[in-house]
Amino acid sequence: MSTGKLFLIPSFLGEDNAAIIPDQIKNCIHNLNEFIVEDARTARRYLRAIGYKKNFDTEVTIHELDKHAKQQNCQILLQNVLRGASSGVISEAGNPCIADPGSEVVAYAHLYNIDVVPLVGPSSILLALIASGFNGQQFCFHGYLPIDNSQRSGKLKKLEAAVRTGAQIFMETPFRNQKLLEEVLRTCNDDTNLCIACDLTLPTQFIRTQKIAAWKTEKIDINKRYCIFVFGQ
Repeated sequence: MSTGKLFLIPSFLGEDNAAIIPDQIKNCIHNLNEFIVEDARTARRYLRAIGYKKNFDTEVTIHELDKHAKQQNCQILLQNVLRGASSGVISEAGNPCIADPGSEVVAYAHLYNIDVVPLVGPSSILLALIASGFNGQQFCFHGYLPIDNSQRSGKLKKLEAAVRTGAQIFMETPFRNQKLLEEVLRTCNDDTNLCIACDLTLPTQFIRTQKIAAWKTEKIDINKRYCIFVFGQ
């Protein structure tokens, strides 16, 4: 028996914006009856926003993916795919498996020769990089920085020094963004280049690259906004 396919489905980067999801992706999703998601309620809202019409109670199966996917039985999550049906992994925002659970399920799929199909959609990481003005040929994404103050300051200094090898990309949860920015301004050198990219693809989008010295003279409120930070040359 041939297996089904595992589709990696991009989502919005903020508020519902169906126009940002290509039509070919919507058409693909409409053919699926099973999804692996981080949060079922968010996934249902997203699917409805892009025009998905199937009945969630009688026609659709939604599995919630634990943030620690290793603790789950991936075989159960993919049992119908192994039997020939196809399923989709939906991220909370942007693309699955980057600063987002799902990679363990994808790794399991490869073990059983399940075709993994990444679909094209918005990635805040890549959008921030290409809009930063930094060289996109070499870069590193570090995800979330340590919460501990001393560890975070040490990590920032390391990222600042690493720009000679390429752009350094990192992020924080929206309610801690302002505190992270304050830490960056206290810790980093005035001549370090920093790009802040907020609310990408949304009407409130803000993207600016300038030196730390310039950021220190500018009042900016990024509290509770979706942000990507990039150090670069």
